[in-house]
Amino acid sequence: MQFLWKYIDDLMGKGLEMSIFFELLFYVSAMLIPLALPLAVLFSSIMTYGNLAEKNELTALKSAGLSLMKVMRPMFIFVLLLSLGAFYFSNYLLPIANYKWRSIIYDIQEKKPTFSITPGVFYNDIDHYSIRVDRKNDDTGHLEGILIYEYSDISAGKTIKAREGDMLKSENDRFLLLKLTQGSMYEKLPVGQLQKDKYPYQKTFFDEAIIKFDLSGFKMQKSNEDLFKRDFEMLNFIQLSETIDSLEKSYIKSKENFSQILTERMVIFNEKLVPPDSINKTTQNMPEGFQKVDTIININDMKQMEVDVALTTAQNELRSRKEMVLGQMNFQEAQYMTVSQFVVALHKKFTLSFAIMVLFFIGAPLGAIIKKGGLGTPLVFATLFFLLYYILTIMGENMVESGFVIPWVGIWLSSMCLTPLGIFLTYKAANDSSLFDLDAYKKYFRKLLGRNK
Repeated sequence: MQFLWKYIDDLMGKGLEMSIFFELLFYVSAMLIPLALPLAVLFSSIMTYGNLAEKNELTALKSAGLSLMKVMRPMFIFVLLLSLGAFYFSNYLLPIANYKWRSIIYDIQEKKPTFSITPGVFYNDIDHYSIRVDRKNDDTGHLEGILIYEYSDISAGKTIKAREGDMLKSENDRFLLLKLTQGSMYEKLPVGQLQKDKYPYQKTFFDEAIIKFDLSGFKMQKSNEDLFKRDFEMLNFIQLSETIDSLEKSYIKSKENFSQILTERMVIFNEKLVPPDSINKTTQNMPEGFQKVDTIININDMKQMEVDVALTTAQNELRSRKEMVLGQMNFQEAQYMTVSQFVVALHKKFTLSFAIMVLFFIGAPLGAIIKKGGLGTPLVFATLFFLLYYILTIMGENMVESGFVIPWVGIWLSSMCLTPLGIFLTYKAANDSSLFDLDAYKKYFRKLLGRNK
């Protein structure tokens, strides 16, 4: 629904077939899997081991000599296979779905609205034409009170009036034929045809006329999907690695080129200002391309007008250098953000699989500890921990976009924070800890109060 509301202006009024809507929603639904799959694993693992603990089946297994880790082993193997499947999905299927739905949206955006004239309102979606009718019969396509303005970049245009007309379509539905009856046409004559004793407009009457409109822009054309394959969301792991390598080389090269430009335009060396015994050493330490000057002009030897001109020139040069540096800074920042986006997309190929494993090791021990199944308590705990995971994920991505942290730290932030929690809960569940047992805390505080007394 969020996706549909976002693109509602592009989808409405285009006369799209339902098959296009279903195809679009099918590809868009793939984007929800990386969000829904970790939640599903967390919720299902809490419910499963909560049911086992609530019905004392987990206690029976432990009494038979099985540890919690052995009880979790079959489910762990299943979740491991699920993680591998999630990596395959995010690496191969999700990029395909991304550029498929983007190409469909692009085609829909390029498609003009359905040809539909509203009585009393000018219709301007046909290039170089503006049409208004007084009355229209939707069943027969019969029109009354027709007014048509035809205009172009090279001609002054013409005005067509007709008492009535009929809308017809060609056999291939590419052209709309408007058959007009009992009308007139007003056309402005070209400048070369005007004479002193003539009016600049020509009026023509007709009993029947046919106007042909091109409707090719009203059909949705399939665009070339290669236009959308270079985005970071539409590449697999290998393609991302190659793209990142190329972008980093381009980023480094642009920095080196700008350094060379700065040296050539800003570094000036004069041998008279350096002691004679250190000229060779200073020259060796200077970067290549610097400017050498032999003459230094003293400002005291210049006339006031020459001083003013020199200061104005210096100010203009400084402003030019400043603008050049600021422009290069913005350019390099944009390059860095582009590299960061591709690096983030590369790490996301692995974070989904790892998050599934981490949330399993949070959910399974948590279910064994709370000893509640069903949709009540497990749903509450699953929601809380998933919100924690989701907030940390969004926070990490935002910090990467703002440049606060490097890409891999921001993308792995949620996993780094939740992994110790999963280890802690697994340890507590393996040792039969009463972590969420209120009675245990009450007994502890009673003991504590008794000792203090």
